[in-house]
Amino acid sequence: MVSSSTTISVSRASKKSRSPTPPKKITVKVKTQQDGVEDVYKINYSTQLKKLMDACCTKRNLEGTVRFVFGQKQLNPRSTPAQLKMKDGDLIDIVTDQDGA
Repeated sequence: MVSSSTTISVSRASKKSRSPTPPKKITVKVKTQQDGVEDVYKINYSTQLKKLMDACCTKRNLEGTVRFVFGQKQLNPRSTPAQLKMKDGDLIDIVTDQDGA
């Protein structure tokens, strides 16, 4: 008596990634609420927002109390676009506190 056995290997047709890989750089718009001026910045997805904040304040010659707001929340300078799940083209508002005269 001859016995035969067949081995069948089952493989997954494709591995599905759990989430798409984030972009390396995104473009973010920064808008001043006072005058409505909008600038566009390109930033690495993993770079702390402090770098963008410093560049924006320098470019616009902003001094005093300046707040950066995204999604109705004040931004922490140590946050990254990845942590905030920012997307290409998102808008950050700049709010400057004026001294009452």
